[in-house]
Amino acid sequence: MVTINKILVLLLLPLFAGAQQRVTIQPAMPERGQTVTVTFDPSVPGSPIPANASSVTLNFTYSNFYDLPWKIKMDKKDGKWTTSFKLAKFAAFATFTLISGDSVEKPGPGKHYEVPVYENGKPVENGNLYKGYSLGAQLGKSPVLAASQAAQYEKELALYPDNYEAKVRLLHYKMSISEGKEKEKYYKQAHKVIADRFYKAPTVMGNVNKVTMAYLILGERSRVDSIYKVVRERYPDTGIGRDLRASAISQEPDTTRRIALLEAALKAETPQNTSEFSAMHEQLFDLYAARKNEAKVRYHAAKITLDTTNPYLPNTYKSMAQTLLDNNVAPDLARGYAEKALAMADRFPAGIIRHFPETGHIYPAVDDSTRRAVTAKAKANMLSMLGLLSMKAGDTQDAAAKMKEALQTNTDKETLDNVGTFYQLAGMQEELKALNALREKELAAKIAAQRVNRPAPSLAAFVDMKGKPLNVESLKNKVVLIDFWATWCIPCMQEMPYIQRLYDQYKNNPDVAFMIVNSGARNTLADAQGWSGNKKYSFPVYYNTDPEVGDKFKFTIIPATYIIDKKGNIQFGNIGFEGPEVETKLRLQLEQVLQD
Repeated sequence: MVTINKILVLLLLPLFAGAQQRVTIQPAMPERGQTVTVTFDPSVPGSPIPANASSVTLNFTYSNFYDLPWKIKMDKKDGKWTTSFKLAKFAAFATFTLISGDSVEKPGPGKHYEVPVYENGKPVENGNLYKGYSLGAQLGKSPVLAASQAAQYEKELALYPDNYEAKVRLLHYKMSISEGKEKEKYYKQAHKVIADRFYKAPTVMGNVNKVTMAYLILGERSRVDSIYKVVRERYPDTGIGRDLRASAISQEPDTTRRIALLEAALKAETPQNTSEFSAMHEQLFDLYAARKNEAKVRYHAAKITLDTTNPYLPNTYKSMAQTLLDNNVAPDLARGYAEKALAMADRFPAGIIRHFPETGHIYPAVDDSTRRAVTAKAKANMLSMLGLLSMKAGDTQDAAAKMKEALQTNTDKETLDNVGTFYQLAGMQEELKALNALREKELAAKIAAQRVNRPAPSLAAFVDMKGKPLNVESLKNKVVLIDFWATWCIPCMQEMPYIQRLYDQYKNNPDVAFMIVNSGARNTLADAQGWSGNKKYSFPVYYNTDPEVGDKFKFTIIPATYIIDKKGNIQFGNIGFEGPEVETKLRLQLEQVLQD
């Protein structure tokens, strides 16, 4: 066996050596604060990316380089493609491939290029842990994935014996491959590691989040609520205790009782600890706004802690203004919040902003065009909201001016909705008609850019409600709309009336076929047959018998809707329920494919 392994290594060496020559990473052992340069030489034989490629992109497949974009365009110079990036103070590990069109450059099967970060020649803490995480993207569903990840957790612990997350991950793996007393031993060890972590800092939210994360790793979701309950009961007079109590109260469906519970909790508030009650004041602000109790709204608004360093502060101002506008209460306060949000239009978050206790907020890389787009959207949203506030105050002239400026700034859905509401309230029917035409034109342009054009999987696994296999030949030369759903899926049920209205528009079109397909996820054919919607809706319903249908169509969330052209290629894919707009969106997709 040893001899065979040696032979395999020798055979593979030229392959990896060639790949390594094609792609170089300098410095070889980069440290935080240093600049990493990646160079790709397409002239070295073996790369799927041709030497005459018009563009090459570095594509991070796993990365904790959160301040960098996931895709970085490379520059070509002297026949080689290159790009550089600086490692932040939190950088630990990343993997990447190079892509050009459909071609992907990587060092070998099941392998991606790596950028491990070092300190004094030693991988930084979490480097091997994150490498373990990266293997999911590299190895996919390989049977050796779990063992390969465990090997990385062991390497992490060899360098950093106190790495909490690596300990939990490794013990979870050992539990998964053990039975009986051996499994029980690892189970107890894992729970001791978690308990020790909890009592290290039970009133620090970042630490408690680490504890709950560990329980999720072990698959013990129910223990998350148990931990929160322990904190609430044992440490009620701390910031985290009060935050968790506010969260628990928010689950109370009876708003009168909810108000009573919050008001009772506020009796412990003092000038010294008032910031710890901010979450409770936020709830009462919303509850009293719904009851149009202006005095209470103003009181609790003044008690909400507004952290000027929080990147989501503009969103908070916008949300508070929207709450007051929707409930038609305290219009001057609403205007004040809206104007503050408008003044901060260039600070609205763009991308995912992460927060860790060790690093604080980590802002993602945002290019200038994205920043401009986010700012324009925020500005238009707030201008149109201010326009509605002016309309309600009786100042139609100012409202019209605000709406005009909003439309000149951006035409996103929220802005168009606000402008449409204004036109409706002002009785401006011609303007409303033109606005709806603009809305449809914008959506059509957006849809046109979303076409995918990839072969559709076989539909032979579908059966009708009598269990009879689908006659696939009957779909030839038809544009097919397939909607995947399940009886337990609430968004699917919310989508159905819009699917029905769309079906009514096309049911007599011989070039279009609808297939509303129960995906089979925790459903049986009997479930599909007994679905109450069969009596309510007239579109054709089918049942899927292929458990791999999600992988084949590339969806993990339902509803999932696809438009397949007459040649059998998927042209559009839609994941999740997007609200009433789904009807117009699917109609425009159908029309674009029918026009081909």
